[in-house]
Amino acid sequence: MKAVDGRSPAETIMRTADKLRALCNAGLHYVEDPYQRERYEQILELSADLTGLVDGRLLPEIQRQFFEDTRYTTPYAVVDTAVFDDAGRILLIRRRDNGRWALPGGACEVGELPGVGAAREVWEETGCWVEISDFLGIFDNSLHGGSGLHHLYCLLFAGHIIDGRPIVTRETIEVGWFAPEEAPWDTLHGSHPSRIRFALDWKQNPSLRPFYDPVEWEPQPTWQHQT
Repeated sequence: MKAVDGRSPAETIMRTADKLRALCNAGLHYVEDPYQRERYEQILELSADLTGLVDGRLLPEIQRQFFEDTRYTTPYAVVDTAVFDDAGRILLIRRRDNGRWALPGGACEVGELPGVGAAREVWEETGCWVEISDFLGIFDNSLHGGSGLHHLYCLLFAGHIIDGRPIVTRETIEVGWFAPEEAPWDTLHGSHPSRIRFALDWKQNPSLRPFYDPVEWEPQPTWQHQT
């Protein structure tokens, strides 16, 4: 099997399964006919089967998550913050769930501004009160090594501590400051390497424009133009 658009076969399977999952969930939201609902559920199960081909989780676990989260119809927004000290070091956490290093961050909450969510996540995971100073970009998690069961848009911010000192919390097992040459590149979590590299480059050159993934798109026929 050949790579598609620069993606590996595994990435292509995962993206296809993820799109099928979202389309099925949208159909399940609107469908009323019980026979059509059954068909959507069968396609959702096939999407889980495809995911199981390239994901390390057990198939029953994948199926359970798919059928328990049928509200998943669009990408989820998450936030990360690159916190720097006066020496130019970046603050990283070591996650309790998998032991890997990462930027402090997580999912936005309903009714919450992204910048507020970014500051809140730093507070929850490090015990530090930070001021968000800059927006560094938006990263499509599926294009940067993400391996979860959801398509994520990761909003990256920069900030600095205005009160507190880094501590270990319920979500972490270690927290520390890293100079660029000291970053634990071999033990970083998922899609974080590209965001950390960009943040470090931005620290050296604050005039860098916010990051976004290259846009390659061509318009396709749509029923919305049929008036």
